[in-house]
Amino acid sequence: MTWAVRGSSGYGGSAGCLFAGVTWATAWWFISRHSPSGHSRPYNSGWIILALTIGISIAGDRGWMQWASFFEGRLQTNYAKGEFVPISRAYGFLWQFISGIPWAGIGACLLAWCAPARPLRARDWIARLACAFGAVILARFLFAKFPDLFLPLHQQLAAQYADLDANPNLRRLINDNRNAITHLGFFLGCLAYELARRDWRNVTLITTVGLLNGVGWALLQNWKWAHKVWPKSDFNFWRCWESSAGISIGVAYGIAYFLVNRPVPSTNLHPLKNPNLERLAAYLGLLLGLGLSIKNGLKGSANIYLGRENYWDALFWKFTAPLLLLGLVLILRRIWRTRATSQTDLFPHAYGLMWLVLITQNILAQLVTGPWSRWSEVAFSLFYLVLFALSAVIVDHFHCLNRFTSFQSRGD
Repeated sequence: MTWAVRGSSGYGGSAGCLFAGVTWATAWWFISRHSPSGHSRPYNSGWIILALTIGISIAGDRGWMQWASFFEGRLQTNYAKGEFVPISRAYGFLWQFISGIPWAGIGACLLAWCAPARPLRARDWIARLACAFGAVILARFLFAKFPDLFLPLHQQLAAQYADLDANPNLRRLINDNRNAITHLGFFLGCLAYELARRDWRNVTLITTVGLLNGVGWALLQNWKWAHKVWPKSDFNFWRCWESSAGISIGVAYGIAYFLVNRPVPSTNLHPLKNPNLERLAAYLGLLLGLGLSIKNGLKGSANIYLGRENYWDALFWKFTAPLLLLGLVLILRRIWRTRATSQTDLFPHAYGLMWLVLITQNILAQLVTGPWSRWSEVAFSLFYLVLFALSAVIVDHFHCLNRFTSFQSRGD
């Protein structure tokens, strides 16, 4: 559901990925809290909420629309005038694979930062960041230096690439490819650091999420095959693509969770250095993720039924900004007044926080799904309700497991 909402009114680009990111981040963190007595899961820190929310949001700050036509054998040069040149469909598979790796993988990179196999010192963090952003600089340099390598048919279409005013879709293609390579550079830089450090658990996490989603997105082909299968249908296949793309990311993270986040003896993990800072990170992730998602959802709903999206965006910002600031003050006050230690449960209300995210995001999804005069919108609205019911069962299941484990611990 969360990824299907991406691209809906109010949730374009990184705003839609923020919506998905905070939901997935909270879900990963919540289910990671369950483990047998005396054991913990490596990736269970409250930092995960902030890390995944930011990582997935950053990954979504780019487009993919120019590659979709590749699956139809067309490289659009000026879509408004119906101008295009033939291109092999293989380019579609290639660029969706390249795009899909960091789209899910950047979140995995930041997730890896939350559970290093060995503690990091200040110089280790400097090296980690240098690898990540150094790879970004290198990727952009290579893109500018070797356009034939990164721009489809660059030599063949040299005249068109040189006249972007007459070929506006090529300008968009250049931007999309540059951004995809930039994000891939960050992904590979993070992976290189973990390889150099021989942190194989983080290496497994990053490679699993990136490669599986790259393959998944390439195989989905932006659902361009759907119009051939159902030629007379006017269904919203774009949202089907977004929804299945989210399933691909979910499968990638799910398999990675199985591989790297199994319970291990608590003595094998590093004790918390600053539990109150971890609480701050978790609450900040929720504040930013939910706060901005609510603002974007209200703007999107108003745009569907009233129009004037820019007007509503400016109006809701006037309320959102001070409320976010107030929320930050309240969070700081709460953490200061209820100082925690590594021996206490940092999030005794985790079950309530999970429900807060789940209910809020599903209400917002319904608000931006419409109008109900279109049957395809009704279909997705009902689809979201089914997914909400399934999610509710899963959340309650893990809550019951946590309670059972807690009772066992007290009995021991």
